[in-house]
Amino acid sequence: MLTYDMNKRGKTPGYKYLYHCIKDDILNGNLIADEKLPSKRTLAEHLGVSVVTVMSAYELLTSEGYVYTQPKKGYYVIPIKAQKKAVSFVIEPPDKDESKIDFDFSLGTANNGKFPFSIWSRLMRRTILDYENELLTPLPYNGTEILRNAVCRYLYHHSGMNVSPEQIIIGAGTEYLYNLIIQLLGKDKIFAVENPGYTKIPQIYCMNGVKTEYIDVDNKGLTCSGLYKCGADVVHISPGHHFPTGVIMPVDRRHELLNWADETGGYIIEDDYDSEFSEGTPAENLFTTDKNERVIYLNTFSKTIAPSIRISYLVLPRHLLQIYRERMNFLSCTVSGFEQYTLAAFINEGYFERHINRMRRYYSGLEREVIDYLKTSEIKDKIKIIENNSGLHFLMILETEKSDDELLLIMKNNSLNARFLSHYLHNDNPDMEHRMIVNYSGFNMDKLKKAVQVLEKII
Repeated sequence: MLTYDMNKRGKTPGYKYLYHCIKDDILNGNLIADEKLPSKRTLAEHLGVSVVTVMSAYELLTSEGYVYTQPKKGYYVIPIKAQKKAVSFVIEPPDKDESKIDFDFSLGTANNGKFPFSIWSRLMRRTILDYENELLTPLPYNGTEILRNAVCRYLYHHSGMNVSPEQIIIGAGTEYLYNLIIQLLGKDKIFAVENPGYTKIPQIYCMNGVKTEYIDVDNKGLTCSGLYKCGADVVHISPGHHFPTGVIMPVDRRHELLNWADETGGYIIEDDYDSEFSEGTPAENLFTTDKNERVIYLNTFSKTIAPSIRISYLVLPRHLLQIYRERMNFLSCTVSGFEQYTLAAFINEGYFERHINRMRRYYSGLEREVIDYLKTSEIKDKIKIIENNSGLHFLMILETEKSDDELLLIMKNNSLNARFLSHYLHNDNPDMEHRMIVNYSGFNMDKLKKAVQVLEKII
């Protein structure tokens, strides 16, 4: 006879408690296959519950496939080979060291206090009123037409790119777009990346099973000789502002790359992140220079607005657009319509351009303030600053005998954090040691001064 203490059910309904007790006995092997269960009336009297309670439990067990019935005979256990628990999984707690960091030289967060939240919130409220029906309907696979039109106009005025809205694909972050490019061009291709370079790019390519080659960067950017040598089919570069060296690729090297693509049938992924904050007139990008549709252009609003705005975009050559439509137009757009309509208004009404101009002036002044301070600080005789007038970071060479890893460990023990150029290299290079990346966009000068005092004792 099945015996369960019904007083332990607490607030659980009696039939559900009984159901779980019998189910557990079946899964644990206490009730074997085809074993007959007690009749409803017998079990009800034994447990001191109503017949309705037992009947409801039996019916739930039957509906979920734990027992079966035979007419005029009763309920029987269905043969179930239950999964045995073989491993006890333990979730490691997150690394708490990061929470102890008082100052990070490499974080590079945007200055939230400078973003026009009042304008953005007003546009969001207006989006709800103006696009009441559109917000509840499926989006085009490549993004809303109004945002793609806005991006086209922005690209034309910012960098002279004359493209069609149909060539633009909106996606949630550059990582997602990297994956789209892999699917579009094929996993059988060899992808080349910059060395040193942004580490997330090769990580995504390798995660997708794509063969990845690392090509050295010199004072003009990625070297074309390395592309020919490794037999690359695709190269991913940031010619307008290389990270982490800050090198801006000159015109002669750009044409070398375009000639490589023409000769080999290869593709160039032009990752133009951060270009809005480069000082001076931006150089003509590769997409505009290219005459034979070998360049795929990629950019994001994560740096110009905020990292939480996961809106990025591709500009595809026309022949690749046709292939994309044929193979991949079943994919849904990964950015919500609400954010797309709001961003489109932000661009179309001139707020984005004014925000960029205001932030460019702010960051230019902040960079000058940071560099001037470092050159007169306690560490002025132990550093050399390398300025490339591009983007939101610069390199600072430290005069020290300690290795980069030793420095980083000591810094973390003193509540500081940093990244060095060597951390972005695929192979060891002693000549690249001691080059700290100073990503100043989110710096607080008071905190910087305290951090430099600590750094002076370390080096």
